[in-house]
Order: sequence, then structure tokens, then C-alpha cells
Amino acid sequence: MIRRAALSIILNLLLVSRCTSFSPSTSRIKSVVSSSLKIKQDNDDEVSKNPLELAAWYGVEAFGKIFSSNKSSGSISYNNGSIDMTVPPSSLDQTLQRLKLDSERSYFLSGEVDRLIYQEDCTFADPFVSFYGRDRFIDNLANLGSFITNYNAKVLNYSVDNDGAEVNTRFMVKLELGLPWKPVLAWPWGVQYIIDPDTYLVTEHIESWDIAPLEGVKQIFRKPTVKI
Repeated sequence: MIRRAALSIILNLLLVSRCTSFSPSTSRIKSVVSSSLKIKQDNDDEVSKNPLELAAWYGVEAFGKIFSSNKSSGSISYNNGSIDMTVPPSSLDQTLQRLKLDSERSYFLSGEVDRLIYQEDCTFADPFVSFYGRDRFIDNLANLGSFITNYNAKVLNYSVDNDGAEVNTRFMVKLELGLPWKPVLAWPWGVQYIIDPDTYLVTEHIESWDIAPLEGVKQIFRKPTVKI
């Protein structure tokens, strides 16, 4: 996820500096890492063949669980005018409306996501790896948001294609990290959503990032050159 891209950089920074401001128990760390590896074996389809990239990906997920597991889920469930968001969508048009509302909330940064528009075993993919499971995706959004102190997402493209069964988005994302020098990470990011026309649920959530890993590292170590 866009959060994971930023936080994988943070994780490496913390490992290099041997940060000691957090001190979870050894048993807690072993439990979370073991659980993450089990999920990886059962649910994941490895995209990246670079072991360091995969290690960072799973490390960030475990890191978020260790330090943010007591936080409430970032999902939402409420009535929005004529759309009852406490139940799954009953039409393709409703799904498209609710996806639009999620994007307007910048759900990928705020963590406020409409869980009921996603199939329970929906596939979530980014340039590093893919996995299935709506709850895992939503938990990641909630757990990994504590490092983001400010953000902005400008729409570059939002298109509905294939008779409503596909939505393609692209945003210019800027996010500030809670580090002393307040670095701002910024890059274009997008998602392709595949919707089942029979169930009206999103079955695939496929991300794309327009940033090289080295550029991401540079952004975190320098003072911000852009404003949010």
C-alpha cells in the first residue's frame, strides 16, 4: 500500500539507527513475526523476487502489528444520505458511488475505508507482493497509519471503464512522517479496481507506484522540498 511504501523506508531507518524508543517483549515480536510468516505461506503470491524487498514488505506489516495492534480498525460503517453503508452494495451504481466516496476520503492514507464494498477474499496487490483477504488489508491501513502526521492526495485521473466493472485511479500523493525533521514523501500512485458485476463487490485492488526505491530513501533523509 502507499503507507507500506513509506513505512518500509522508516523500518529500514529504524533498523539502521537501532532505535530504542519502543521495547515490545521478545515473545510478542516472535509471535507476530511467526503469524506474518504463516499468513505469507498460506495467502501470498510473491511478485517481487528480491528477498530484501519482500523482507521489508513483511517487516513493515509485522512492525505495524507490534506497535499499533491496540488501535481500532480504520473501517467505516454509516448511512450516507441515500446510501446505506451498513450493508453491502445492492447495485453496481452503488459500488461505484461508494468507491468514489472512499477516494474522496483518501482512504489509503486516512484508513477510513468502506469494507463492505470488498469481497472477503479480495486480492490486494502492489509492486512488491500480492495477498488476499479484506480484513488483512483493512488492518494494515489502520495499524500503519500512526507514522503519518499529515497528507494530501490530488486526483490526476479517475475513470470508470468496462461498463462499470473496472475503475482506474491515479493520485499525486504527499504525506508527512512523524520524524523530527518532518520529511514529506511525494509521488504519483494509482489503483485499478476490478468489480464483479454479479455481486457488485471489488474482487481485485491493484496498486501502482511511480517512484524508485532510492528516490524514496532520499525523500525521507532530506528536509521537505514540497509542502502539503
